[in-house]
Amino acid sequence: MDEHNAETPKQEQEQPEKYDLFNTAELAELYSKYQPPLDERVIEIVLSSTKGRDCLVDIGCGSGSSTRPFCSHFSKVIGVDYSPAQIDLAKSLSQEISNAEFLQGSLYELPVADSSVDCIIGVMIAQFIDLPQLFEEAKRVLKPGGVLLFHGKGSPKVVQIERESETESKTDTTISQLNERISYIKTGLFAGLFHDRTHFNPQKYSNIPPLHADQDITREEWTSSRWTTLPVLADYMLTWSAAGKYCAKHGLSSGELREKMIEVMKGGDNGMCSVRCEADRFTWAACHVTGG
Repeated sequence: MDEHNAETPKQEQEQPEKYDLFNTAELAELYSKYQPPLDERVIEIVLSSTKGRDCLVDIGCGSGSSTRPFCSHFSKVIGVDYSPAQIDLAKSLSQEISNAEFLQGSLYELPVADSSVDCIIGVMIAQFIDLPQLFEEAKRVLKPGGVLLFHGKGSPKVVQIERESETESKTDTTISQLNERISYIKTGLFAGLFHDRTHFNPQKYSNIPPLHADQDITREEWTSSRWTTLPVLADYMLTWSAAGKYCAKHGLSSGELREKMIEVMKGGDNGMCSVRCEADRFTWAACHVTGG
């Protein structure tokens, strides 16, 4: 799942089922195609934090892009998601992997035995869920010393523009202007449509409470960087929950919204051939301590 740093007023947290944000075959395909792969550093953090290698559960697994990378490290890997469309695609993409299982169901009633899981990981899901309810389920299924880990991603910020021609003109887009246009897509075009009511993402998960009272948690932050194009950046934005709601609200197809976002980013400047984007990455992790 994915959500970004758009500021929203505090409201009663709503569950994904009410929006049915992610339960369409189209969005499942968009996620599979256009969400960046799981950062290698997340895999390293999980492996360094987890003692056992018997079982990992990926909650809100979507099409399995954050699940499959762990199959070579754990004996059993289970992806759980409420969306049948996402689970169907995850199964289709994982047919050659014998130790991966994908199950449609509730994150608060995980289909695993008590004290049987070495690690629960949730990628871009903390802002969508009832944390106290999940914490209770995590305490049930995690082994003593097992780890609950959340991984989050900030919004992309352009730091470099490569142009088709090195000749500067007065119409050339500056880095600041392009970032303002991207910000407008989030806070103007998609105003009020982002789901996050927790403000976890803007604060890089620093405000997520511990699994157990008076427990130290482990957080890590870093910055990722990649070259991309405006059309590919628009493809990525289509995976945002706000994009799906915008299309539904205005009767647009995802392709029509894609073209609209590309035009907004261009601002009439057709000379940008590629851009380098940076984005914050962060993790939150807590161990299950028996008797906590």
